[in-house]
Amino acid sequence: MTIETNPTDKTELVYNLETEEFYNQDDEVLEIEQSQRKIVWQAKDFSIREFLSMRQDGELILQPEYQRNFVASVQIASRLIESILLDVPIPVIYLAEEKDGSFSVIDGQQRLTSFLSYLDGKFPNGEEFKLSGLKVLVDLNRKKYEQLDKDSQTKIKTTTVHSIIIKKESNEDIKFEIFERLNTGSTKLNEDEIRNTVYRGNYIKLLSELSENNILHNIINKQNYKNRMIYRGMILRFLSLSEKSYLNYKASMKQFCNKELRDNRNLSIEKQQEYKKRFEHCIDLVKIVFGDKAFRRYIPGMNTEPGKWATNQINMALFDLQMCGFVNYSKNEILSNSDLIREGLLKLMIEDSLFQDLIGYKTSDTDNVKKRFAIYMSMLDGIIGDKTIKQRIFPFSLKEELFKEDPYCKISNQRILAIEDAEVDHIIPFSKGGKTEKENAQLVLRYFNRAKKDILNQ
Repeated sequence: MTIETNPTDKTELVYNLETEEFYNQDDEVLEIEQSQRKIVWQAKDFSIREFLSMRQDGELILQPEYQRNFVASVQIASRLIESILLDVPIPVIYLAEEKDGSFSVIDGQQRLTSFLSYLDGKFPNGEEFKLSGLKVLVDLNRKKYEQLDKDSQTKIKTTTVHSIIIKKESNEDIKFEIFERLNTGSTKLNEDEIRNTVYRGNYIKLLSELSENNILHNIINKQNYKNRMIYRGMILRFLSLSEKSYLNYKASMKQFCNKELRDNRNLSIEKQQEYKKRFEHCIDLVKIVFGDKAFRRYIPGMNTEPGKWATNQINMALFDLQMCGFVNYSKNEILSNSDLIREGLLKLMIEDSLFQDLIGYKTSDTDNVKKRFAIYMSMLDGIIGDKTIKQRIFPFSLKEELFKEDPYCKISNQRILAIEDAEVDHIIPFSKGGKTEKENAQLVLRYFNRAKKDILNQ
């Protein structure tokens, strides 16, 4: 059976407090050609005995890599067995047909695991499975499968479960969208957990390996991101943009990343090593240059209010820029300009209203991605390519020294509440021979320094 879908339908956006989900901050629309907008599926009933046989033969992937671990309690699993014996209808199971003809469980993993674990006599963690907490068939409490009477055993094995198979011929972007809509668990799977079954292969294994990087985890410092595979999605996003270039980016970000996985599902060993080296090169430099402020946005102060870092939120637009920005530069080029790069990005976040919009709104829009990369890369090129810039820019260490000595703006006399809102200004302009040294330096608020320069340039 084939279903035509409308690509202009908007998927429901749910803010997940547990993971502080950031991927769906933009309402992305799937861009798929009319002839490709199809999902192919088949309805079929399998007995629990057939599911057991399929698993034993390697034809059923009961717990794909994307699926969370079996979390049903003994009581919940027991009541599912009781439901079978009471002829209570079992909700439909959704399966995905893989290229090799095997099936992965999309929705219903907890149910199938409960059924097959009872036949096995133990849970996946090795714990013995005895029925517990039954409210109707109370006489079966504490009984294992082998202790049931023959009729009950037969009843369990021959019970059929209605299943929907998403066929391998389905368009993979539509298939991915359907998986999200079928995600009915109490804890919703995010797109990275789903992605791990749609595109299983060497690439997924590489993402799993790279997500264990300690530097990445120390920067982001969110264990739930790691547990929910969000680290993998971030790494995939970096590899996609750095491999294909932001110049070739086309919304949506979800489809862009999916295409990277689809095109390179079975990465060669050489390509895996290349990707790993690229990722480690960039994450190391990001840590050194941006420290614990990496991937965080700075919100400028207003009037008497100090600016502040959004330390609890990961800004994916900044993640893209900071990671991809270092790909084509050597370690020496970045480290010798680290203060200037850090200050340059801070200046963009505070002074450039267009850049502020580009990292805050519709961040997956095609034009917005290209515009913010152009601004950021221009800033990087200007710093690294300009051999005289160090003669004109005061080092950050001097800025810290002046702030500690006297945290007042030398133009407005206002107290500087956050060092990020200040910059070091030449008392005698550099263009008029002023030297870049402490005796010719003054700490000023960025706003008043810009206003002074605007007046001088009139």
